[in-house]
Amino acid sequence: MLSEAQDASDSVKLPLVRHVGCPMNELQEIFAAQNMEPTAAIEATWPVAVSASDVWAAISESGNLTNVHPFCSTNEVERWPGPGGRDHVRYYSGVHYQRDVLNWSEGSGYDLIVGPPLNPTAAATWWIAPSSATSCKFGIKVISYVRSDVDPIARENYEEKVIRTAIPPYLHGVVQGVAHYAETGNPVKRNQFGAHDIYSPEVQTR
Repeated sequence: MLSEAQDASDSVKLPLVRHVGCPMNELQEIFAAQNMEPTAAIEATWPVAVSASDVWAAISESGNLTNVHPFCSTNEVERWPGPGGRDHVRYYSGVHYQRDVLNWSEGSGYDLIVGPPLNPTAAATWWIAPSSATSCKFGIKVISYVRSDVDPIARENYEEKVIRTAIPPYLHGVVQGVAHYAETGNPVKRNQFGAHDIYSPEVQTR
């Protein structure tokens, strides 16, 4: 997502409103036309001790990230909920991402395109799978896109540091945050499940 090797991470400018509701395979074709290739999907899941409908209420609520996301400082909403929804994630580190809803499956999840405003770099799926009447599993799957026309060493370094190393702990923090809020009704605290070097570093205390 966030890059220190800009040539490997230069993202594609997409007029997102045109692609609301498009299948994920069509989205890959759009990225490919801009010399952006998908990396291996990364996914995190967490068991939640409440019903799927309770988790859906938590993740479909407007401005929900300040309740469920331990690295999110503010969650400005332009349009939400539903297809064509858009909000902004401002992390404690100062990084700013925009999320656009591509597909919305009422009660079960949604597909997002994510990245710096007007420069998406990843597709994300937030999903819920019922386990019983009073429990479910929640997960987030992310596919990051990187440029295919850059130096292979720069790309490998970028993928290792910013994707393969950074995204798993990020996702685990968020899925735990969703579970915590859905089960308790209490918003998560900053870095409640651990800090993140890119999005929410350790708070320095004197």
